[in-house]
Amino acid sequence: MKRLENLPEITDEMLGGLEATKELKAQILRDAQLAAQGKAVTRNTPWKKPTPQARRGRTMRAAAAMACLAVLAVAVLVGVPGLTGSKAPGALIDTQTAGEGGLTGGQSVALDVPRGSIVISQRSQPTYRGVWEAAQGANFPLICVDGRYYRMMTNPTSLGTDLLGDALGSVDQFTSEPALADSGIVSNAAAQGETVYAVRGMNGAAVAAQVNGSLRVFQRVSFGSSALKGGERLGDTLGNSPVIALELTGVGTVTDPAQAQALFSLLINTAQMTRPGASETSQSLLIGLQNGLALQMSVRDESLMACGTWSCPEFFEAFEAAVQ
Repeated sequence: MKRLENLPEITDEMLGGLEATKELKAQILRDAQLAAQGKAVTRNTPWKKPTPQARRGRTMRAAAAMACLAVLAVAVLVGVPGLTGSKAPGALIDTQTAGEGGLTGGQSVALDVPRGSIVISQRSQPTYRGVWEAAQGANFPLICVDGRYYRMMTNPTSLGTDLLGDALGSVDQFTSEPALADSGIVSNAAAQGETVYAVRGMNGAAVAAQVNGSLRVFQRVSFGSSALKGGERLGDTLGNSPVIALELTGVGTVTDPAQAQALFSLLINTAQMTRPGASETSQSLLIGLQNGLALQMSVRDESLMACGTWSCPEFFEAFEAAVQ
């Protein structure tokens, strides 16, 4: 074995071109982090590899040089004074992919909003709120039953069994283009074969079906040029459950049940349809029902939209007077 005084010569020969710089330290730290994460580390060294002939004659010197390299790497990692002049780095930060094992010990987070949690409280200028699910592509999530269309609502996220009515049938067609379907029960949200139920006390104004494992509620709306069927009126599309509160964006709220019911009766008895189609705006009328559900109508000027567009200036005048 070579004498210790020859070690500098061996080191210079095997590690020629290697300098203890900040860049080298950063590379070593990065490689160490990748290795700790179980990733393969491959990078080029700054020195030349010896030829096969020279390698055979340098076996012992290579072992000594690698030992020296190990010492140098440790020195860089712990910040030997005089190499970089910086403080030693702290422990590597443990990372975790979002959604993987975030909760332990059987913990759970209650993200769903329970039925009846929409509380319309008294305030002078309510901001826009809605309970309709957003559109998925060109169409909103819906169910069509015998030519009547229903839009999925954000609340409740799971309907209670006390409001679950009779089965109306099962989804015959699951399609992203409901307008192309011509018969049966069609949906772009509930899977084919899922049972569609009536909602108790809603008189056809809402249906329910399983969507991704939860029993979701769908409100009667217009779709394309389809709104009313036969001799239906606005009241036929909003059900017969007692109304206990109303909220109109930009105007106010009515939380007295008797007053709210009177305003609702005025709306369904005097509103006139202007067209079968409807559209969404930044204003809404929320209709709080005694059964804990809340229906929505979009609002523009003196018109309300859900199952068609309805003009009713008398309702808006009475509502403004009620919140004074």
